[in-house]
This record gives sequence, C-alpha cells and structure tokens, in this order.
Amino acid sequence: MKQDNNVRSDAGARKGRSPVFIVLSLLAFVLAVVFGVYETIPVKEHKAPAPDPTAQAIHDLQTSLQQALDQLKALQQTVSSDQAETKRLSGQVNALSGKLEALQQSFASAQQAPAAVVPIEPEPARPKRGAR
Repeated sequence: MKQDNNVRSDAGARKGRSPVFIVLSLLAFVLAVVFGVYETIPVKEHKAPAPDPTAQAIHDLQTSLQQALDQLKALQQTVSSDQAETKRLSGQVNALSGKLEALQQSFASAQQAPAAVVPIEPEPARPKRGAR
C-alpha cells in the first residue's frame, strides 16, 4: 500500500506541476527559436540612401531662402540704424544752422553799429617848427 500511496503522491505532484512545467518549457522553446532566427538574420549596415535629386533641390532652396531671410533681416536692421543716425545728424545740422544764423546776425549788427557812430575827424596837421 505504501507503493500505491507513493504513486498517488507522485501523480498528484505531477498533476499540480504539469501545466506550469509545460508552459515554461514551451516558453523556453519559443524563446530559443526566436533567438536562433534572430541570430541568423544578417546584420545590415544602415547607409544613408542616396538623396533624391528633387528632395536635395528642395533642401537647397530652403537653405538659400533661410540665408536670404537672414540677410534681409540684417539689412533691415542696418537701414533702421542708419535712419536713426541720419535723424540724429539732421538734428545736429539744424542746431548748428541756428547757431550760424545767430552769429551772422550778430556780425551784421556789429558791422552796422560803427556806421551809425559819428566818425572821428583826424586832427589838422600842425605846421612844422623849423619851417617858419
């Protein structure tokens, strides 16, 4: 009877482990097959495909357009700063013109002032002493 109990305990143990063992065995087998297939696939070096001429032309045009936009922005900044400088210099020229006009008026009035003053007549010449 001992042997009969022993067979039942082995059968019960096998019965409890049997589905788990089968699932794990199948999983290990599937992983081994997948790994084997993966190892047989040749490794390809990823080379950049030759660029399509149309795509390359579009890329070149986009690059050129961006450069043109950058140059245009720089030119606009230059023009803007030049306009500000011109405005500043124009103000300075106007200020100097006003000062020049004031000096010219001052000079003109200074020249007219002596004409209004009665000129001083020179003293008559005295006869020389030795000529009597």
